[in-house]
Parts: sequence; C-alpha cells; structure tokens
Amino acid sequence: MTETLDHAPTAVRHSARDIAGALELPPPTPEQAAVIEAGPGPLLVVAGAGSGKTETMAARVVWLVANELVTPDQVLGLTFTRKAAAELSARIGKRLRGLERAGLWTPPADDGTGAEVLGGTPTVSTYHSYAGRLVREHALRVGIEPEFRVLTEAGAWQLAAEAVSRWDGPMDGMSRSEGNIIDAVMSLAGEMAEHVRTPAEVMAHLDDVLARLDALPDGDGRGSLTPAKEVLGVLRERRLVLPIVEAFLDLKRARESLDFADQIALAARLAATIPQVGAIERDRFTAVLLDEFQDTSEAQLTLLRSLFHDPAVALTAVGDPNQSIYGWRGASATTLLRFPTEFAGRGGPADVLPLSTSWRNDELILAAANVTARPLATAHVQPLVARPGAGPGTVTIDRLESAEAEAAHVAAWVAARWRSPSGRRTGRSAAVLCRRRSSFPLVIEALRAADLPVEVVGLGGLLVTPEVSDLVAALWVVQDPTRGDQLMRLLTGPVVRLGAADLAGLWAWARDLHGRPPRAAGSPEATGATGAAGVPEATDATAERETASIAGVLPTVEGADLASGGAEDADSERSDDDRRGSDLAADSADTATLVEALDELPRPGWVARDGARLSGEGLRRLHALAEVVRRLRRLTALPLVDLVAEAEVALGLDIEVLARHEHTASTARVHLDAFADVAARYATSADRPTLSGFLAWLEAAREQERGLDAGHTESDADAVQVLTVHASKGLEWDVVAIPALVEGAFPDHASTSVAPVEGSEQVEYACSGTPRDKGWLVGLDSLPYDLRGDRDGLPHLDWRSVPDRKHLGAAIDEFGLEGGRHAVAEERRLAYVAVTRARNDVLLTTHVWGATKKTLSVPSRFLLEIREALGAAATQQVWHPAPDPVQDAKGRAVAPTNPHLVDPVAAAWPHDPMAHRRAALSGVADRLAEAVRSGDLPPQGDPRLDDLRLLLAEQAARQSRGEPVVDVPRHLSASAVVSLARDAEAFAMNLRRPMPSAPAVAARQGTAFHAWVEEHYSRAAMVDLLDLPGSADEGASDDTSLEVMKEHFLASEWAGRIPEEIELSIETVIDAIAVRGRVDAVFARDDGGWTVVDWKTGARPTGHDARVRALQLGAYAVAFARLRGVDPALVDAAFYYAAEGVTVRPDLPGETELVDLLRTLPQ
Repeated sequence: MTETLDHAPTAVRHSARDIAGALELPPPTPEQAAVIEAGPGPLLVVAGAGSGKTETMAARVVWLVANELVTPDQVLGLTFTRKAAAELSARIGKRLRGLERAGLWTPPADDGTGAEVLGGTPTVSTYHSYAGRLVREHALRVGIEPEFRVLTEAGAWQLAAEAVSRWDGPMDGMSRSEGNIIDAVMSLAGEMAEHVRTPAEVMAHLDDVLARLDALPDGDGRGSLTPAKEVLGVLRERRLVLPIVEAFLDLKRARESLDFADQIALAARLAATIPQVGAIERDRFTAVLLDEFQDTSEAQLTLLRSLFHDPAVALTAVGDPNQSIYGWRGASATTLLRFPTEFAGRGGPADVLPLSTSWRNDELILAAANVTARPLATAHVQPLVARPGAGPGTVTIDRLESAEAEAAHVAAWVAARWRSPSGRRTGRSAAVLCRRRSSFPLVIEALRAADLPVEVVGLGGLLVTPEVSDLVAALWVVQDPTRGDQLMRLLTGPVVRLGAADLAGLWAWARDLHGRPPRAAGSPEATGATGAAGVPEATDATAERETASIAGVLPTVEGADLASGGAEDADSERSDDDRRGSDLAADSADTATLVEALDELPRPGWVARDGARLSGEGLRRLHALAEVVRRLRRLTALPLVDLVAEAEVALGLDIEVLARHEHTASTARVHLDAFADVAARYATSADRPTLSGFLAWLEAAREQERGLDAGHTESDADAVQVLTVHASKGLEWDVVAIPALVEGAFPDHASTSVAPVEGSEQVEYACSGTPRDKGWLVGLDSLPYDLRGDRDGLPHLDWRSVPDRKHLGAAIDEFGLEGGRHAVAEERRLAYVAVTRARNDVLLTTHVWGATKKTLSVPSRFLLEIREALGAAATQQVWHPAPDPVQDAKGRAVAPTNPHLVDPVAAAWPHDPMAHRRAALSGVADRLAEAVRSGDLPPQGDPRLDDLRLLLAEQAARQSRGEPVVDVPRHLSASAVVSLARDAEAFAMNLRRPMPSAPAVAARQGTAFHAWVEEHYSRAAMVDLLDLPGSADEGASDDTSLEVMKEHFLASEWAGRIPEEIELSIETVIDAIAVRGRVDAVFARDDGGWTVVDWKTGARPTGHDARVRALQLGAYAVAFARLRGVDPALVDAAFYYAAEGVTVRPDLPGETELVDLLRTLPQ
C-alpha cells in the first residue's frame, strides 16, 4: 500500500480512457488503466514480455500532466539503452503534443525570447547517463574531480591489462594465464561496483574464510577431503588477484577515468551518504519511471531507494522477473521482487500491478512461453494472455540426426518464410538465436548456402564472419611477424587460395631461407630471393604455432615432414660455419617463420632440396599478398580506424562483399561497417589506441563467451540476424529459430553423462547426472555471495559452522546441487526470453549427434516440456529416432559413440568460395554462345524482347527495393540540406564515414569577419564552438584581406541599418525532418516584412551551385516565418558577399521545393 499524503491531491479531471479517446488512441485495458491512474507513491508494475510497458509508461506521464499532478519537466524516465530512452521520450513528446491539440493541456507560454520554456520537457535517459550526471554535479562533495573521462569496456580492459602487466607483487601459487587474470580483474572490479563493495572489504572477507577453513581439522568417518582442498586453492588464487584489482582502481583514479559501473557505485554512495543529493533530485522530479527494473543491480537499487523513496514521488518501476538474464553482470530477479519491501511506506509494502496481455506474440507462441516460465512462478507474476485478434502462430519442434543437418534444416525453414514460393521477399524479419557462439559457424554457413543475407550481431560473433576473420588475420600479420597461424588463414582462404603443394613449397622455402648464412638484407644475389627482408626474428613458440597450423591442413604431403618442423633436416646438410643459433639456448634461437618467407620470396624456378617448389600461379599470388602486407606496414602510423579501412580495401573485401547477390547494398557491408565501428570505439576510448592493443582486445573478446562491449543491437528486416539469446533481449522478429536445444548447451551445465531411459516405448536417452554449479567457489572472478546484495536469493554455504573438512566437503556438495538448480532457473529465464522474441513463428530444434561431441545429445528439457504440453498443436516436420544402445564391457546398455567422428571430413582444397556462382555464370555464357552458333535468336523487332526487358527491369527494381546506403538522421543543418542538393552521393558517403576537415584559412577568415560584424552591431552572440559563424563558408578568397571585406561592408546598405536579430538559432520541421541553422542577421523592412541576410566571405557561386545555395536561404526564411507566425511571403532573404561587396537576392525555393528535396532521403 502507498502512504497517505498529508495534503489533498489535485482532483482528477481526465481518466485514462478519456485521454486515449481525445488522442484518437485505442482505449487502455483495465490493467493498463489501473497502472496509468495510480496515485503518487511507489508502484511496481510486473509487465510480461511484449505487454506494452513503454506505451503504458508514456500514457501514465500524459495522465499525470493532463491532471496537473506534475509538469513535464518534473518527469524522469530511466532505461538501460539509448534506443529505449529515445523511444520513450518520443512517445511522451508525441502524446503531449496531442494533448495540447486536444485542448486538455496548455504548455507554459513562450516569453518571446526563443529560450527553452521551463516545464515543457521530460528528462529521459539511461541509468548510467543519469548516474554520470549526478556524479558530475556532486563529485566534489566527496573529493572527486567532476571532469572525469568515461571509459567504455574496451578502454577499461586496456587499463586492466596495463595494471596486470605492471604488477610486481607476489603471485606464488598462481596457475592462470595473464589473459585469465585480466578477465578476472575486470569481472571482480565490475561485481564490486555493482554491489557497492571495495577491494579492502573483499580481501578482509576472503581472509576470514581462508583462516576459518585452514583451521578446520580433517574430521573422522566417511567423506572426501578433495572438495575442501580444491576450494582452498581457488580462494587463495583469487586472494592474489584482489591487490591487482585495487591497483586497477587506483590506475583509473590516476587517469581521472570512470567506467559505467564506477559511475553507478559512486552515485549510490553519494545518494546514500549525502542527504542533500536526494533532496535536490526529489525537488526536481516528482514522477519517476524505472524501466527494466529486473536488470538493476544492488548499486542501482541503493541509488534509487536513497533518492526517491518518498511518498510524494510517483515512482513507477516496471519489469519482469522472468526476463532477468543478466545475473553475470550484477542483476538479479530478486531485485524486482524486493521492490515492495525496499520501497515500503507507513501503510505497508508498495503496490504491485500486472500487465499480462502480450501485444507481440501469437497464441501458440505465448502458450510455449508460459510452459517454459511455469516453474518460475512467483506471487506477483501472471501468465501471459494473447491480445484480442491475435493470430494462431506456429511452433515447430524438430530433431535432426546431426548438428550439420540441423543447421541446414534451420536455414531451409527460415528461407521458406523469407521468400515466397515465387522467390520474392516476403518482408518478414527473421533471426536465429543461439545459446553459444560456438553454434554460429554452422548456422552462418547453412544460411548462406540457402542464399540468405546474413548479419552476425555482437563483437564475439562478428569475429567469426569470413570477411572480418580475413581482415583481423591481415592486421595480425602486419603487426606481428611471428603470427604464421594468422597468415595461414590468408594463404588457405579466399584471399590467396594456395593449394597443398604450394603450401609445402612455401614452408620448405621458409626453412631454406632460415638456414642460409648471414647476408646483407635484401640481397638477391646472396639469397636467390625477391622482395625485402627486415622482419623481426621469431621464437620457438612461433615455429610450434606455425607448424601446428600447417600440420592441421597438411597432414601428409610427400617430401615434406611438416609435423616435425623440418628445420633440423636443412641444418644437417650445412657446415658448422653456416649454422645459425647452434650456440644459443633453445628458447633464444630464431626459427623459420612463414611471415619471413612471405617477405622474401624465392625467384621463379626455385626448387628445394627435397623437391618442393612453388608453382608460377602460387608465386604470383604470394607476391600480391606480400605487396599488400608491405603496403599496410608502411601505413601503421595512420590512426587505427584509417588503417583498418586501408586493410579492407587492400584485401579487396569491400568489393567481395558487394558481389554477394543475396545481399542488398545496405546489408552487404554490415559486418565490415560493424567492425569499423568497433575500431572507432576502441580508438576513442583507449589511452593508447595502438594496433597491438586493439588486436589483444579482440582476442579477449573472442575468448569471452558473452563477448566484450559491442554497442547497442537493433533488429533488422534486411538480413537474417544471427546472435546470442543474451543479445536478443528487447528485440523482436516475425520469425525466430532456436537451434541446439540440447542438455549441456541450453540449459548450459556440465552434467552430460548419458544413459538409456528404462521402460520407454521408444529408445530414448537422458542425462544421468544432476546439474551442479559451485558459484563463487570456482574461478578467479566471483564475488563471495555473502557480500552480494541479492544473497538472500542465492545458494548459501554455511562455512562458519562446519566442524571439519569432511563436513565442509558435504556442505560444498549440497551447495553445488542448490547452485545447479539456481543455474537451471537462470537458463529457463533465458529460454523464456528466446521464445518470446518471435511474433508469429518459432522453430525449436535439437540434434542427436553434435559436430565434435563424442556422446549423443539429449534434447533440452525446455524443448521436451513444450513438445509435451502443446502436443498436436505444435508442428513437427522431422523427429530423428535415437540410436539403439550398445553393450559395454560389463554387459550394460549404454549410448553408442558418435559415428560421424569415425569418418574423416573430406573436402576439395583449395576451396573455391565462388564455385557455385562461377558454374551458374559459365552456364549462361555457354547457353548464349550455343544460341549464337545455332542461330536460334529472336528476330529483330520481336515484341517479346520489350516484354522481357520490362520483366527484367521489374525484377531488378524488386530486388533493389530502393535500398538506402545510409540511415539519415531526422535532423539536418541548413548547410547539410545544401550538401544533399549539391551531391547526394557525397552527402551519403560523408554520413557513412565522416571525415574531419583540414584546417583552412578560409574558415578562419569567415569566423573573423562574422565576429567583426557582431562587434559592429555591438551585439556579440554566445555560440557553440562547433557552430561558429562563418566556419562553413566555402571558397573564401585567400587573397582578399579581412580589411578589404570590412571596407566593403561599411560601404554596403547593411552597415547603417539596425538588425532585429543577430546570430539567431532556428529550427523547424519540414517533412518530418528537423532542419536547424543559425541566421546571421534579420532586418525589418519598411513594408512590415523581414529580410534574412547571410554573410558570405567566399566567392559568389554561379549556375547550379547558386541555385543550390538558395536552398539554405529558403530554409532560413521558412523557419523565421514559422518562428514569428507570419505569412512566408513577408520574409525574403539575401546573401552578402563581403569579398566583392555585393548583395544577391536569389529566387527562394518555397516549402514545397524543400519538401520535395527532403523526400529523396530514406525514411
């Protein structure tokens, strides 16, 4: 119950239903109306997936404003993503404008100055942005500099890596690699911030735990000492990492940097310890909306409770505990369930209201989702119900023989919904959601084989796409000459496509080159080679890595003992004087490397002692690659983003991706553009954005199952998106496939021992083990549960009361079982999120045999539960039977082993990625040539030719679908409108990849002249540094001095007139696009009208350019007329060209012409 107010509330004049009617919106449901019309005080709204929470939150704000309970500027909305914040802000703004038009609300009156009117704008931002604002405003209260730098995850990772590399403290007993320790430092620092803990608190707690467990006796009777021993080892290693975490935090403070978690933790401490902070925020905001509350951490809960736990604040938290899937980053389903008690008042717990109607999913999909969520039921969560008029929906459940067959089945199922039987695009969006990124390669290959455009979402998945893999491999070869394993990617892939014999020849040349005596670098007479040497020497680790890479693709090549390295063979035929490194230690002697061989290739006709050689075509391709590598090495001084772009072009990847016929112009480059954005974010956030640091960060992202930060994800209807279930949260598609629903993968657990199910009518298998999860007792990176704010909802280990280590082992075992149940519940929430992403159709698949797994796979419990509950309502296309059991050595029935691992995988090599297209094209050419030879051609003037041309043109138009090259922002400057009209292609390319302009004397002259004119009128304006007047003047005459322009101006008609406005900022909406600009001056005319004047210091344009320039004045005139509310005919405009002293009054385009121009932009 909410607390009773001391003052009488404002009478409610408008109901939610009345407001919806006035705004011509559908009436709210009874559940929605109850939420919208709730009074002040805390309120928890449990909103299921797709239940219209954003619409309901916007409607609540409008209801509060319409009834004068709040003004718009007293509204605060917090979300987790910028997209959600923009969507909520747009909906609120649109409805407030509708409220004004309907006469239900009158915004504060404009005072005529053009300044922003107080009371008219709600504040909607992300949780992290809001916390950052609090910290900047109040950091000085706790002695922190407010001008800190915000670190992205890439920037934080680089500092963590620096802290680890600089650490010189004790590390005795540490068995983990440097990469593992970096990951642990990042994870521990994040968890401490999310739970408002310090390294000192964690170290003190671990010291207590270790002291207690070390003091325990072994104990008597049955029981194992192994669990206690393992836990002690883990906790000791974690204790070694904690000082490095402290050093990492110190390093961030020294660099005046905070990451997002730091901002939240610091804001929570400020709000909890300084009452004035909460008082200021409550005075500013009396209506607060909290979106996705189930994903909030303990620090965010502390922050919000400290700020807004007040009966006078209309605090509305919206969330769904069934969608709490980010426990690994501090969130917990118990956070939302704790809301009623955490925000309780004198009258009792906070009110809880449901939103249980799904406006997204069709009926059968909802039924499947409810089956999955049923074991998660709590007192506040209700099953989802379908919207009125919802479609039936389809749920297809299939089992295939193998993972490869499953991927092909998924691709065929998606293709059948992506294209109509006639081959035309249906316009439906589609996604494949995988629990693990390891499922991506098979899925991507199958989708592409079905001629479907594919977009892989997320950095970790992005790195497995072919074009990005090639790009990263090239960057590695440029950066590190020891990375022959990365060079092998280029040699055997589509970039070079070397065959087995040429690869053996290159390795033989590498050994031969390495074994030659010292010589002048690059001397062809001494080496018999072409090219330039000069790459650094490598270590034995390099040779092992390269040999392993080569042996992996060349298991047997006659005449080449690749597996053994082969360097010793060459060495045995040399004299002692010729041997290099024979007197050096094994770990310091240089070895043969493929990168070195590429840099110094042999002459044509070279033959190794064992007969290996390079073919002419192979040598030509190697020379081409070597030139690419040399060119990129010469460009390593470029900024990281530019170097990545150069590598893309050098490898021809930009052309290759555009040649994929299944893609449109906007989707073909999606992976390359996404990778360029990753590089740009790294370059802007890292202290030292070097190529080596970037590549090391990519390696960390590849190894992390969830990946590192890759920015925000959005659904896209132009390609089939492949992403993890975690990344799909908040998105939706018409068609969704969820493959690899097998025990051990989804749900993810390690208890995958398989045994036949006794008594079943058909042969089936089940996992014989019970899932276990030891939580904070394993790994380097877990915060002890006792220190977490959500500990009441987590498994508990009573380490304080166990009498000995054997009892401790039993307690650890029970803790693992409880943790396993908790982990499966987390996986169940993930499955619920996956199923509810589909609007109309969902495919759930499993397989019997995995691609590399020795034992057979058991169908996921989630899939079997849905299959049993839906029965005949679900569609089943194929259900491959389980194989019969076999007898083990003891005569017991056991599952057979994977038969697909017995037969070696065979494929043509080198692989030709364009083979199928080449065959199709050559077939067309052959048929045309045959038609010419046979004379079987349509006669000239045949009317069927015109029909064919029309049909082909229609087909091309359907396939192109007017694809935009870029997404244009819905706000443009007036100069951007001019750029669009002048050259639409250049305008689009500048939007796609903005490039900084070189400093120009012309721009400085323009700025100086504008400043002088302002001084002349004695009305200097305060402007934004990025909007300096005159800075966009083009073609300013460098040979015209500022003094001459001043003289021209003083002699002009404008010098003696008094302007009505100077440097007036204007913005108006034309065809749904906000056009912004800054008017230099406005003069009143004698006839009651106005003249808008734009000072120009450049040369006067002519012809087309002059007409294009007039668009800028036209936009200014339209905006000024709207600002003053006058007839546009009363406003004219002129350019004054100071270099010539000439005033030009062009014919102004009207609003209709501006609309026609802007409609050429993609919507």
